[in-house]
Amino acid sequence: MKKTYRTALGKQVDMDILRLSNENTIAVGNMKVNARGDELGPGGEVARTRNEVMEEYYRLNGSTVNRTPVPANEAEAIQAALAQQEQRANQIRPRGAVARKILDDQEGTQ
Repeated sequence: MKKTYRTALGKQVDMDILRLSNENTIAVGNMKVNARGDELGPGGEVARTRNEVMEEYYRLNGSTVNRTPVPANEAEAIQAALAQQEQRANQIRPRGAVARKILDDQEGTQ
């Protein structure tokens, strides 16, 4: 799906085309990367691609997901808190005399 936006002057701007046309330009800042995320060396030439950078990061740091199991009593506390939150969400809290009357009428018909 195209991401086309209308500017304040009424011009159409396709963000995907704009992003692709500028992915090799040097990004503003002090990281020495282009807009795509490739590391740049002297003269603005690509030293390492973003895929190489990410592969090295994941090789050094491993997975970012915390896989430590939750202790049983902690898991029970989480389940109890979720159940309590669901109960609060399901409760109807009448506000004012009109709401109480509507609730009383509903209870009488059921």
